[in-house]
Amino acid sequence: MKKQEHVETILSNIDDRYIEESLGYMEKQKKRRGGLRRPGVWAACFCAVCALAFSSLSAATAAGSARAYDLLYLISPEIAGYFSPVNMSCVDDGIEMEVKAVYVHGDSADIYISMKDLTGDRIDETTDLFDSCEILTAADFQTSGCSLAGYDAEKKEAIFLLTVQQPGSRISGEKLTVRVSRLLAGKRQETVELPQIDLEHAQEAEGFLTLEESDARIRGWSENAGEGLEISSVNRVLDPDAGISLSPVDKVTVTGYGFVDGKLHIQAHYDEILEYDNHGTVWLSDREGNEVPCSLGLSFWDEEGTGSYDEYIFDAGPGDDLSGYSVWGYFATCQSAYEGNWSVTFPVKNNL
Repeated sequence: MKKQEHVETILSNIDDRYIEESLGYMEKQKKRRGGLRRPGVWAACFCAVCALAFSSLSAATAAGSARAYDLLYLISPEIAGYFSPVNMSCVDDGIEMEVKAVYVHGDSADIYISMKDLTGDRIDETTDLFDSCEILTAADFQTSGCSLAGYDAEKKEAIFLLTVQQPGSRISGEKLTVRVSRLLAGKRQETVELPQIDLEHAQEAEGFLTLEESDARIRGWSENAGEGLEISSVNRVLDPDAGISLSPVDKVTVTGYGFVDGKLHIQAHYDEILEYDNHGTVWLSDREGNEVPCSLGLSFWDEEGTGSYDEYIFDAGPGDDLSGYSVWGYFATCQSAYEGNWSVTFPVKNNL
């Protein structure tokens, strides 16, 4: 297929409103910076065009196509020609996966796929492939990623950008295969205050577990650089069975809070993390409304091995004045999961 035909195929799938928004933004940036010369700006715009090009939200009108050409040439007249249309699909349990387009270059590949519900309402704007997507190449080692690029409510279709890189090894062969085995939908992201936690009157925690007692269940930890706390300084965590149970949102329960070895600990339990990818974070808000992140985070499995206790440890002790401070949390939970066997093998050509 000639490069001009590639461009026309891409333009026919760009929604006019996204073109206008992108043009407006880019023209402003061009005036401010004297053109799109910086590599970082060019790369960001490249990603924006790629996401627009295969959103499949509506057919562009003739006028829209003209504006799309303006958008492309603001960045590079060559960009649209990089991706090759594929349009190959498979269906399982009434959900269609379609490989829209691919760009293979050296040791990397960028692939646009869509998931579309042909029979119901299982696909929505929160749909997540939950690390179930595989891009099969001949290499033994690869890194990959997946992100939601767009959603068409009328078509019940979600578009994803898949990326794969096999460092030091050129992607070879005439075909690639994309497989997906699991979808998450009905995801909720909520930021809420936890007024039940009274920091001003927080006490020494009543129940503890030593790290030795929970060592086999530890999932991992994270240290907030510059906050002064390290995992080596933690000897005990809150006992989840100490009797505290506060549920700020469905599938999340605060199971304890208080001072442990002179530091403030807040513990939350996330249900069914392997099934639904439930997760979150907790922070403090000071008297001026500034966020105070935890200095150290520690996660360990529950006894069933299906949920996670996450311990948020702050560099604040019993002697600190926490009056006027509040506790906040961000929680991402999911309502539905769907299993399937979606697999498409399609022809490719390495452009480098």
